Amino acid sequence: IFGIGLAYLLFFFSVAWVTDQGYVPPRIVRHPGTYVLSLGVFASTWAIYGAVGFAHDFGYNFLAYYLGISGAFMLAPIVLAPILRLVRNYQLGSLADLLSFRYRSPVVGALVTVCMLVGIMPLLAMQIQAVADSIHVLVPDTSPDTLAFSFVCMIILFAILFGARHISAREKHEGLVVAIAFESLIKLTAMVVIGIAILYQVFGGVGGLNEWLAAHPEQLMQLYKPLEEGPWRSLVAAFFVSAIAMPHMYHMAFTENLNPRALLTASWGLPLYLLLISLPILLIVWGASALDIFGNPEYFTLSVAQALNSPALVILVFVAGLSAASGVIIVCTLSLSAMVLNHLVLPLSPFNRRRNLYSWLLWTRRALIAAIILISYGFYLLMASRHTQSELGFLAFVAAMQFVPGLFGVLMWSRGNRDGFLAGIAAGFCVWLFGLLLPVLLG
Repeated sequence: IFGIGLAYLLFFFSVAWVTDQGYVPPRIVRHPGTYVLSLGVFASTWAIYGAVGFAHDFGYNFLAYYLGISGAFMLAPIVLAPILRLVRNYQLGSLADLLSFRYRSPVVGALVTVCMLVGIMPLLAMQIQAVADSIHVLVPDTSPDTLAFSFVCMIILFAILFGARHISAREKHEGLVVAIAFESLIKLTAMVVIGIAILYQVFGGVGGLNEWLAAHPEQLMQLYKPLEEGPWRSLVAAFFVSAIAMPHMYHMAFTENLNPRALLTASWGLPLYLLLISLPILLIVWGASALDIFGNPEYFTLSVAQALNSPALVILVFVAGLSAASGVIIVCTLSLSAMVLNHLVLPLSPFNRRRNLYSWLLWTRRALIAAIILISYGFYLLMASRHTQSELGFLAFVAAMQFVPGLFGVLMWSRGNRDGFLAGIAAGFCVWLFGLLLPVLLG
């Protein structure tokens, strides 16, 4: 398993390297389809594992994960295009840059950076936990923590090599964009293949699936009942906001945008991608039930592949989960390191006395990349696998919702001011910290 994971990551790295060397034609690098696939970074390990467990426990509420982000991109000409114009005109490489520019205050940028850094840790820890748990599912006798640490070290190396070779905010990481688009294809392929395998090997086709559902009406009832009780509107709103507020989505949608017109393609291309990757979720849940598979429902995707006695399918699913985790961690870390450098380190550092400022900035950002990923690994160890991916994911997405009033001021509320923003973000994050994060950390 370790060899397979290492080989995939090396191949993943080679895709970025080949692109940076100019071997991939520019028409492919700048094609709207590549941009749309790069936005597939949103489909984290939740799309491979967590959504299955959430569908098992909360029925159709799992669709909120896909509907929220799809709704944001369907409204791209109204919601996202104005932000893209600001980002390109004023070189606003992160959400902290955007909000500090709008509210004319470095304090805003610093506070946003701190809040984002704390708020995104559960999402990064979720990716590491998914890799560790998937290895444990496949090889129960191994130490998942040790292999997870090896995975973390590889991700640090990739993020530094292909995301922090230069310090200029104007630089576009074409190799990273193509590599993320490639991993999105891997995720989509894996989910479609396992969905087809379950449909025909477990149920014998569409007719067999209909017969099985008719014989097990409780399966459909379990999907509808949570809608009557669950806060699905709040879930959709949380995922809607993530299109702008989450650092990996902001980075890929705005900072790494190579072709502004591609955003219009993404308005229908990303919802289509998410539709295709979500179709097998219920098939996996039903397939696990038909095969009498028990255990953690979040890893039914792997368990069903094992039950079908297909090593190739197991490897494909494992690689898809590894790919999803890699993409989110790398892009989030690149975005966060730039935010911390620009809004925390530089204002507090006497860099004007340094002889080689460029070299110092470059190595500082590399150190920040390593530190952020290692802190997320520490957060994962602190969690000790006590919480599901859904719980950790919601922590991060609810934290991102605290930026909504500030973003509203960017788009349409000219009377919004710095004092109101600072008061709102401080109050919102205090509620999140004491109402959600600390209870999770302290049990």
